[in-house]
Amino acid sequence: DMGVFQISPFDKGGKLYRPSATVAAAIGPELSPIAFAALHSWKTQKIHTASVGFARPSDLDEVIEAARLYGDEKSDELLKAAEGKLNEIAIDKLGKDWFEKGLLNVPSCYNSSTDGQSLGQMLWLHNCLTAYGMYEFSSDRYRMLEGTKWTKGKSFEENVKKNFNAGNPGRSYDASVDITEALKDHFDPELARVKIAECHELLTKGKKYTEEEKADKGWKQAYNLTTWEEFPGEAISVSNVLLNRMGLKDVGPNKKAAKEAMKMRNSVRNFSSLDSGDS
Repeated sequence: DMGVFQISPFDKGGKLYRPSATVAAAIGPELSPIAFAALHSWKTQKIHTASVGFARPSDLDEVIEAARLYGDEKSDELLKAAEGKLNEIAIDKLGKDWFEKGLLNVPSCYNSSTDGQSLGQMLWLHNCLTAYGMYEFSSDRYRMLEGTKWTKGKSFEENVKKNFNAGNPGRSYDASVDITEALKDHFDPELARVKIAECHELLTKGKKYTEEEKADKGWKQAYNLTTWEEFPGEAISVSNVLLNRMGLKDVGPNKKAAKEAMKMRNSVRNFSSLDSGDS
């Protein structure tokens, strides 16, 4: 029995293998962002099981450290201190009123008053960016909303049924839509409207920032655990790494790699067919 199962909390919970400098500094030095997230899930949120993606044994180090700390009384102190520091930063950057009420009374994207816009998620991403400098995470999540198609000639219900992704529903900001009705119960509708528009302006596709500009805005990255010695740089392909470790050095978009990939797929299909008893 896995109890309450949490999928990819260290990715969906903030790309914590590439944390912002603000998040890492607030949580550290005795806890890493991943270890904090694991303990927070298990102890504070009462999650029982978390899935962890890894491509090398060392990718499990921080989660194993969190499991070791779980039964240690010291972990409660570390967790409380980190949670307190993160809250202090948010209150300082966002203001106490917004920290306490900014995400309340915002209708779901399934409410027709939003015309499908994920207003709550936009406000949350604006918080992540403003308080914690989580640019990479926020831009990735927002651009998923931008990928949601919306046809003006179709009804709200038709668009929702055809275009919403159940795992990340809603669409991005649409300046042509009047959201007055959607924000009527918010404690500060005008400020919410400004933040929603800013979220789009800062995170929309095609918006590029230099590393210097990110640093000036407080969006620096602390470190990157996905940089591997075999494949230096930011663009990592796990399939390339696996093929490399199998002795195939010339991996990538070439005929040799494609041929080997086809062999591997056929082997899996054949094994699956035999296992199921199919001929």
